[in-house]
Amino acid sequence: MARLLRGPAGLSTPRGRAGAAALAALALVAAAVLAALAPRPSPRPARVTIDLSRPARAVPPSFLGVSIEWTSVEAFGGAARPGVVALLRRAGRAAGAPVALRVGGASAEEAWWNPAGRPRPATIRHDVGPRTLAALGRLADGLGAPVTVGLNLQLGDPANALVLARAAQRRLGPRLDAFEVGNEPDLYTAARDVGPPAVLRLRKRGRYGPAHYVRDAARFVDAVEPALERPPWFVVGGFAGREGWAEQALPALIDARRGLVGAVSAHVYALPRCALAPDDPAALRGRLLGRAASEGRAGSLAAVVDIAHRRGLPLRVAELNSVPCGGAPGVSDTFAAAVWLADALFALVRAGADAVHVHTWDGAVYGLFARRGASVRARPAFHGLLAFARAAPRGSRLVPVLVTGAGPRALRARATVDGAGTVRVLLATAAGRPVRARLAVPAGRPCATLQLTTAPDPGARNGVVERPPQRRCSQAGAIPLGLPGASLAVLELPARRR
Repeated sequence: MARLLRGPAGLSTPRGRAGAAALAALALVAAAVLAALAPRPSPRPARVTIDLSRPARAVPPSFLGVSIEWTSVEAFGGAARPGVVALLRRAGRAAGAPVALRVGGASAEEAWWNPAGRPRPATIRHDVGPRTLAALGRLADGLGAPVTVGLNLQLGDPANALVLARAAQRRLGPRLDAFEVGNEPDLYTAARDVGPPAVLRLRKRGRYGPAHYVRDAARFVDAVEPALERPPWFVVGGFAGREGWAEQALPALIDARRGLVGAVSAHVYALPRCALAPDDPAALRGRLLGRAASEGRAGSLAAVVDIAHRRGLPLRVAELNSVPCGGAPGVSDTFAAAVWLADALFALVRAGADAVHVHTWDGAVYGLFARRGASVRARPAFHGLLAFARAAPRGSRLVPVLVTGAGPRALRARATVDGAGTVRVLLATAAGRPVRARLAVPAGRPCATLQLTTAPDPGARNGVVERPPQRRCSQAGAIPLGLPGASLAVLELPARRR
């Protein structure tokens, strides 16, 4: 018996013990291989629950907008206009209101009315003339949208701004909603590249503070307003976000010009520092998808929202996008940016913003669409804009959503309910792996229409696909969903029948 237990190799010998160790190692390898090949149990699905008992803030009537640079007006309003208009009208139909248009940005402070081609002052790089305004008018007519026109404050030439304002008023007529007084005056002392040379930011002043802005903006409004036939609103602020500017400048300016200031503006970028050539795009995408880049940045507007709303004025986010200076390659031009944008727009509604203009310009990394001649195609960020429009049309109210069983990076959920009782749910993921979810169905709404947009992975720049609408019905009180690892899903649950 002892001989049989020892075996032919003599397991009690040193050589026998080495053989046993080898066999044990082989057994472990075999077990690992079999475990890898065996079907793994699926993780438990995330559970999404909507609380219709606590409707919150309503989506304002003209919430969604697009901001473009003066340098892109002729590009977008020329041969490419039908394609640009078609895309933005899609978003407008989903939102239930035309996508508003704002013309401004860094180029607004470096542009002036100059149809005759006179020599330019040192801080001017762009001429605006009748052809520019004709292209802007064609865009506005195609969109059926209100337009905000940015005027040059830093030049210190209200007479030139007035000529441009009058020309814009003649061409745009009732579509002209407001004039914006300056752009990011808190950066007048800074110079930096903002993408291609077309929107290079020049240094405007050696020294400039909130008191200088209050003085200059008040003089500007006083000089321009009386000469206009039908004074529209003036929009003030538009700060890049330097600490203390809003609190020190806005109350004094608004209170001194009551009845003339019609809105306050602010700029929001998810990652506030320029990153034109990031060393690690994947790391930046991870930051973009964090809560700080959406809810955190929206929350940073609390002071300026309070200033505006206490005075009965709307707060406009005149520029919103992922990374300033035109965006970061491998970040702003990927599907991760679409997921961020849809979520950030919800966060801004909740934070009190009354309108948001997503900033874009011809050739920008973070552009909503790409243009080649007359051809226009949607880029990933546009799909985030469209998903928000579908999930949060005008007048619908935000409702709380609880996600359990999945981390915030795996699945993000937002929801609204409209006056007719229709519930819309946005489910967004850039997890890079499939996500299973079960949407708990509110009473009386057993089925939903699903609109699903997918990409190959969160870092994809191309290959974004909008799948045909699908009907999904509940099983045991919940609608089961399998979402690709990079996707935006909007479910619409019709109002319960009585």
